[in-house]
Amino acid sequence: MANFDKEYEKSPIKTDCLELYLKEGILYCIYKETKELDIEKARECVQDRINYIGEQVYPSLFDITQVKHSTKEARDYLANEGNVGVTASAILVSSPMVKMAANIYIHVNKPKNPTRMFTSKEEAVQWLSQYKA
Repeated sequence: MANFDKEYEKSPIKTDCLELYLKEGILYCIYKETKELDIEKARECVQDRINYIGEQVYPSLFDITQVKHSTKEARDYLANEGNVGVTASAILVSSPMVKMAANIYIHVNKPKNPTRMFTSKEEAVQWLSQYKA
């Protein structure tokens, strides 16, 4: 258990939508497999994240590799009011379809915080490190 305490700053949790953990000043939000991220699921995911971090703000890695599709309404929400508690967003993608959706999110929805897309978790974490408190 000693390694667990050193590795994570806060105990990881799993919700219906996400797995969340805080490590070295970065919040990891790993979306569970879903065919469509709609506005209801997006709101639920944001609420789960806020419940986990409380009043704190963190650079955040959003692993959406298992999300097949997101609605425009969900993307609009996540880019604006859904960004509470996030200083910068790294979006981790894998498939060409998810990559295309992430590009649309970044360039069309224009999130209110610095946001970049990555295919490498290590590169995403390195980029997020500049936004740590």
